[in-house]
Amino acid sequence: MKHFTYLLTFIIISTIACTGINKQIQHESNPPKEILRLDKDLYNYIQAPSSIKEDSLIKKYPELIPALETIISSDNSETPFRTMKEYFSHPMLMKIYSDAIDTFDNVSIYEEQLGRAEGLVIQHLPNRQLPQFAMHISGFKENVIVLDNLISISIDKYLGKDYTGYNDFFRQYERQQMQPIYITRDYLRAWLMSDVVKIENKNLLSAIITEGKILYAISQLLPDMSDENIIGYTKEQYQWCEQNKKDIWKKIINQEHLYSEDPLLISYYLNNAPSSSSISPESPGRAAAWIGWQIVKEYTKKKNSSLQEIIEANPLTLFKDSKFNP
Repeated sequence: MKHFTYLLTFIIISTIACTGINKQIQHESNPPKEILRLDKDLYNYIQAPSSIKEDSLIKKYPELIPALETIISSDNSETPFRTMKEYFSHPMLMKIYSDAIDTFDNVSIYEEQLGRAEGLVIQHLPNRQLPQFAMHISGFKENVIVLDNLISISIDKYLGKDYTGYNDFFRQYERQQMQPIYITRDYLRAWLMSDVVKIENKNLLSAIITEGKILYAISQLLPDMSDENIIGYTKEQYQWCEQNKKDIWKKIINQEHLYSEDPLLISYYLNNAPSSSSISPESPGRAAAWIGWQIVKEYTKKKNSSLQEIIEANPLTLFKDSKFNP
């Protein structure tokens, strides 16, 4: 797994057909996946610092502590605990930190979801396994840290779309996905992007197929999650895409953007935004990613492919074989 940090600002989706009996067996046969709580351990340290606690934190989080320090500091300090104490001494940040700790005092629901997802990984991707997961606080900075076999999420970015502390920092379309329901999805998305799905952005087509693969994979690993929540849409936004699928596709084709290699245009179509204005000012952002998901689903129907085969498929071949024509 690559060692890097990045801002995870968008997400994804689809629902797997699964009988109630199969779901019950899956739920019972896979134990919860433990989430390491750096957020709680560091909060405890900040309340009453000591060298003993510092040693314990470094021993427990040998890579995560330096990675977090890099995120919150710009001077590459060799004393990460002093940096963190100073950073979180700001009253506003401590209020956010305290609210996050209270909100996520118990995370068993996410550990159970990840445990079930791990069982489905074993079923669908037998040569893969989920990494260790953790939680941290970044003060509204990078909300995902990816290290070797460890992914940590900044829980201060999931306090709910109506959390008052977000008002001065995030727009409404950004707050839409800053809700607890997206935590497990974002863990899995980060894992898929960093360690499973080859990220291909040679042109817009390959980029939207890659997004489609990730959304489809998440739908297989979180079969109880609704389609709109997988991609981070409201019900109305998702319905708009379904009702205007043909027009979305025609706009991309008619503007001759499908094979564009312009990275700015590709990011414009795929990054989170209030709308996909080149398609329609009424459309939700990332409508091209939604189309990529539909292409992958069409391919799956025609080829009856396994999740592993879909992940490994060449984007252009997948597109041609899908015969997508809304």
